[in-house]
Amino acid sequence: MDDLFSCPETDPIVHGGTQPIRPMKRRARTASHFRAVWDPVASPDLGDLREEHHPVRGGARASATTWRSGAAVAVAERPAPRALDIAEIAHPIFDAATHIRERVRVSTKQRIVTRALEMLPLTLAALLISSLVWGAYLMPTPLVIMLLGFDFYWAWRSINIGLHTLKGYRALKATARVDWRKRYDIESVNHSDIIAWDDVYHLIIVPTYKESVEKLTATLGKLAESEVAHEKLLVVIAMEEGDIDAPQRFEQLQRDFGHSFLAMIGTTHPGDIAGEVRGKSSNEAWAAKKAKRLFCDQMGFNLDHMTVTSCDADTLFHPRYFSALTYYFATNPRRYRLFWQGPIFYYNNVWDVPAPLRIQNSLGGINHLAKLCRKYTVLFPQSTYSLSMRMCHDVGYWDVDVVPEDWHMFLKCFFEMKGEPDVQPILLPVGNDGVRAHSYKRTFWEHYQQARRHAWGCSDIPYAIKQFAAHPEIPFLRRLRRTWSLTENHVLWSSQWFLITGVAANMSAGGWGSFIGLHPFAQHNIPTWFITASHYILMPCMIPLFGMIVLDMMMRPARPKRWPVWLYPVQFGQWMLMAPITLFFTAMPALDAQVRLALGRRLEYKVTEKA
Repeated sequence: MDDLFSCPETDPIVHGGTQPIRPMKRRARTASHFRAVWDPVASPDLGDLREEHHPVRGGARASATTWRSGAAVAVAERPAPRALDIAEIAHPIFDAATHIRERVRVSTKQRIVTRALEMLPLTLAALLISSLVWGAYLMPTPLVIMLLGFDFYWAWRSINIGLHTLKGYRALKATARVDWRKRYDIESVNHSDIIAWDDVYHLIIVPTYKESVEKLTATLGKLAESEVAHEKLLVVIAMEEGDIDAPQRFEQLQRDFGHSFLAMIGTTHPGDIAGEVRGKSSNEAWAAKKAKRLFCDQMGFNLDHMTVTSCDADTLFHPRYFSALTYYFATNPRRYRLFWQGPIFYYNNVWDVPAPLRIQNSLGGINHLAKLCRKYTVLFPQSTYSLSMRMCHDVGYWDVDVVPEDWHMFLKCFFEMKGEPDVQPILLPVGNDGVRAHSYKRTFWEHYQQARRHAWGCSDIPYAIKQFAAHPEIPFLRRLRRTWSLTENHVLWSSQWFLITGVAANMSAGGWGSFIGLHPFAQHNIPTWFITASHYILMPCMIPLFGMIVLDMMMRPARPKRWPVWLYPVQFGQWMLMAPITLFFTAMPALDAQVRLALGRRLEYKVTEKA
């Protein structure tokens, strides 16, 4: 992982060659002990001139500090901003809340349709799972054909993921060596529809709620390592009004990192806005609107030359991520219809997470990498992603009445922009924390809750289907592909364990297998050759799984010295627990979310505890 997440010298043959990036001095304050690979560093003190902007809300002072140097002279020429009227900023948000209240005034027929669509994910998943019971009695042959078909699909999918994982690993290494400014200069010679490199800026929203200074220090420290931190990064620490200690933490972070970026501001999202659902989506909407008012309306930044990046409080970016984003945004004519996504790995604290939970963290990152490398696939942004500020503004920012913001934001842009938006990979690693609470037992519960919150994305299925019907101007197959992919993902999320692992265990074990009806009561209805055929179809899946285990070991950070040597074999033995772990922390949380959606029990956003 030290090589994977580092910034190696540019390949002098392929990319023209540059001087290797000079390491910065290490900060006095370091990240928590498990962040050996991601230790934050400081940029040199530039002694820059500073301007203060003081938008005021309710008597509380929120400061925005802009640092200027010779590398960012464009900011020095901006007109001095006038005092901001917070009512101007709040107005569109309260208008959105009013719109939400008006939107829920629907007819009885619309309510029935909505409730039916909310029951759809659970209905489809329950139909698949229960078919293992009633299908064995009523139609054993069609059931066997379905299961064998799913076995073939799963084998193909496993081999495909294995191959693209290897491809992705090589791509990560190659992408980390690219000199993006050099590539931009070459590209700009032959193309006219290109934005000047120096005109591109990146707004980064870091939503936080009660995260520690140490955790945010690691996040901002890694951002400060970016090649373009001083010239292009506009960092917004998006705080919540309910976090009473947030202003003090922000002041400390501003002292430590104010010189590291082109600008760093803090916003406070009110907790009493009618019609809003508390969470990342509403907080980001508030922060993005305030940032737009400040940087674009008051300071003169061009909205069409900005990107906005959504991330988590524990996200760690590769030093060249925003250089790559600058290149892709500036050179792609479809820049206002694209999301950019890097592969997310949960390696920040991998050695502190309980061994069984590392399985999901490892598989999640490797699967994400493989999917981003596939040529023919339907991609959605996940957790940490970037898009143009123009598209974000044109669709009205993030919806404030939803919990899952990433896929929902993409679907909102997709349907409002005539089906044109798509996702473009940036194959540079993005780091996130795995769940680690203050106690071993609570870690498992927090992980379950986080998995259930992620699975709550099934609430986007009713939204997507209604948008599908409301936008006939989008080509039918394009709408169908997006909506089908969304539905398939969530239905298989909750049912695939039963169709693969559950059936395999049932057919080979007679003691507990009867819980799904195939054994021993209905065993006589199943053809005798089914067990053998299924066995041989799924056996090749072990090859890519073994490759993924080896690759996971290669990409992890080095084992810390404090980690006992006698525990080293555990990282291999943990894979023996794959079946029960994926049942209790993948399938069950997804079913939980789908049951809640079907019953109309809304899920509230809860920040996962990450010690």
